[in-house]
Amino acid sequence: MSASMRQVSYILNGSLFSHLNGDIVRGFSATSVRHKSKSSRSKNLGGKRNTVGKAYGIKRNDGCFVHKGEILVNQCGLRFYPGENVETDRTNRLVAMEDGTVVVSCEKLNPYPQSPLYGAVQKGVTIYKKFFHVIPIPLKAKFKLVSQT
Repeated sequence: MSASMRQVSYILNGSLFSHLNGDIVRGFSATSVRHKSKSSRSKNLGGKRNTVGKAYGIKRNDGCFVHKGEILVNQCGLRFYPGENVETDRTNRLVAMEDGTVVVSCEKLNPYPQSPLYGAVQKGVTIYKKFFHVIPIPLKAKFKLVSQT
């Protein structure tokens, strides 16, 4: 009989755990518990992250020529508002709807009733915000008018 077999038979006979109940020893409930050898910790310490910036801000300023579909402003929330020929997409970016020149103006805000600013405006507070407009280029007549006679 090898040495490891002697140790197993010594444990099973109960001489090692003679003070315990024999059913517990035969069921091997008295086993050793493993503990963690190293403490777990975060790889990014101090809140430092390696995330790429969102590139918020004004992309096309006053007087710039833009084409349809170009982004004028990338923003979080509605810091700047859409004007003529400008729409917002689902991430509140201002996008040009026509080819033309960008005009930025500061105007008095007239919010919709669903807006959180509606109550303040109804109480008499005047709020001024920057609006982005796209003034389309005028189309030139490229045809000659011919009489019908």
